[in-house]
Amino acid sequence: MHIRKCAGFLLLACLARPAGASMSGGPYDLPLLATVSGGGTAAGGSFTAGALNLGGPSFSSVAPSGGAYTVAMGAAPAVVIMDLAQGNLASAHCYPVPFMPSRGDTVITFTGLTSSASVRIYTISGRLVRKLYKSDFGSKLAWDARNSAGQQVASGVYIYVIKGGGHTATGKLMIIW
Repeated sequence: MHIRKCAGFLLLACLARPAGASMSGGPYDLPLLATVSGGGTAAGGSFTAGALNLGGPSFSSVAPSGGAYTVAMGAAPAVVIMDLAQGNLASAHCYPVPFMPSRGDTVITFTGLTSSASVRIYTISGRLVRKLYKSDFGSKLAWDARNSAGQQVASGVYIYVIKGGGHTATGKLMIIW
């Protein structure tokens, strides 16, 4: 099995190799691809998975943080892309900004998050609008532009505070209904 680190995604390709590989930071063992779920149909012989279970991958001394990994085993090439959580919030931000449902926007996505993160959204005057939490291996969290009571928030500028992995990131976003 070959594992190659690339920027921000997990890539699995099949090429008939024994389980076990080396990578900077020590050997990585991926015992079994157990389940793949989510994602949609893609062209060119690849697909994107929303969730991936490797049957409990074990890492020798250094856990991967971000990046991508290409795994080769089996006979027919296939690619699984999985967004991995970041080690810090240095690249944390949200999009689209501005959020405009009139152009088809449905959620505001916070990305560049750690595996365990919280996002708090405030009005410009400092009133808490919504708290969001994530605890998974992905780096994204979606907000539907609704407050804690489930109502759409008003058009305007909002401030967000992201906390995760002992780090904090802040920013502004705009909503235009």
